This record gives sequence, structure tokens and C-alpha cells, in this order.
Amino acid sequence: MTLPATETGPRTYKVEELAEILQLRPATVRANARSGAWPYLRFGERTMRFTEAHLATILATSEVEPPAPQPMRRRTRRPTM
Repeated sequence: MTLPATETGPRTYKVEELAEILQLRPATVRANARSGAWPYLRFGERTMRFTEAHLATILATSEVEPPAPQPMRRRTRRPTM
């Protein structure tokens, strides 16, 4: 079955395309997907694809809040001898 030119499915990315978007190595993308950390579509044993929704989920779950600022500690002077 082929889709007419006006109907297209959701945008999918190959491992290499997602790696380029995220500025990672393709091996890192594959490892995160296989470990279950990132969602993906699987077609057969070796074919992975990522949708726009997967990309949004990957970005949202990878976001880390910056640590809360710590109050500055005052230095104490060492006694001179």
C-alpha cells in the first residue's frame, strides 16, 4: 500500500539522523534505545526509527534541573606563626 502524496505518516528519524539532531554518536542512541531509556519503533531485529513524539520524550526525560545555589562559605584565616 502506498500513501498518496497529500497523506504522509508521522515523521520518523533513523538512528543516524537522531544522533545528528542530539549531537551524539549513533552507538549512544542505539544503546539508550536498547536499554529501554529511550522509546523507539522497532522493525525487525535491526531497524530502529524514532518519531517526533519519541524525540520530545527523549528531550523531556533527559532534562536535568540545575542544582540549587549553595551559600558561599566564608574562609577563615589561618593563624600565622
